[in-house]
Amino acid sequence: MGVLLLLLLLQIPAAEALMEPELCYVLDAILFLYGIVLTALYCRLKFLVYRASQHGATKEGLHSEGQETYETLEIKSS
Repeated sequence: MGVLLLLLLLQIPAAEALMEPELCYVLDAILFLYGIVLTALYCRLKFLVYRASQHGATKEGLHSEGQETYETLEIKSS
């Protein structure tokens, strides 16, 4: 169905506007800015994880000395 729609759009005279190089430049600029934003968000996430690991916030509460990892469950009889 998508191929049929694409073929119909290419036969319309307005599709000639898609062949202009200015449109490619605009799309390239949008993709470039998108890449910069994603890279900045990725670096921010890595920095926040690194900073949290330096403060010990990620491992806090995982190790308890007095409590066993698995506790036994007792069956209730009623």
